[in-house]
Amino acid sequence: MKLQNLLDTPDDERAVSPVIGVILMVAITVILAAVIGTFVLGLGDSVESAPQASFNFDYSQSSDSVTITHRGGDNINPEDVQLRINGTSIGDSTVTIDFESGSGNSFAEEVDGPFSAGDSVTISDTSNGIGAETQIDIVFTSGDRNSIIGSFEVPRSSSSFSP
Repeated sequence: MKLQNLLDTPDDERAVSPVIGVILMVAITVILAAVIGTFVLGLGDSVESAPQASFNFDYSQSSDSVTITHRGGDNINPEDVQLRINGTSIGDSTVTIDFESGSGNSFAEEVDGPFSAGDSVTISDTSNGIGAETQIDIVFTSGDRNSIIGSFEVPRSSSSFSP
């Protein structure tokens, strides 16, 4: 038997590796183009998530007020925050809020700089009062998206709550 006969294979017994190789190269090219296109067009940067933070809510029945303390997490831009009492935004004609320092009429005016760990704000509802089962929400607003990042319902007979 000659060595040449062992190395020569008939055409019908050849492998299909060139076809598989071309298919794999096309697939890799399409995936790379999609990934590069996403970065170049900035599609990954357009998604903004709400900040992650922890809040402590202290209710004072004697002064009919709630103190909101930032316990930790992301710093929050006060311009992106909206306080809501029983679902109604502060600044709406039906809800008037007094802040402890009296320096502002909104959360953004009350907080000096970013709302960060250790900062606190005390509010009271002058129009309806803050009493049992009053719902207070801290809402992060970004464009047309709203996310509740902190929530508190005044209990029937408690002076403090820490979620």
